[in-house]
Amino acid sequence: MTSRRPAQCLTCVHWISPLDRTDANARDPEPTQTCKAYPLPGGIPVEIWWNKVDHRQPYEGDSGIRWEPDGGEFPEWALSRG
Repeated sequence: MTSRRPAQCLTCVHWISPLDRTDANARDPEPTQTCKAYPLPGGIPVEIWWNKVDHRQPYEGDSGIRWEPDGGEFPEWALSRG
């Protein structure tokens, strides 16, 4: 069994928890993840959600909204490959 590191998004002030959403899909077993940079439809690109890119840097479609701390520092462990 392999596991992945939690998404960097979970530590970002812009992430919108499915528990805070009112759309019907928020209660899906695997809801589309959203934030202020990537609202519905579409949601957070998988490259960001799966920590393939560092969203402190510009990424297509983010309208200049990037990772900002939600009470802590950037989770460098999210991007580590070891």
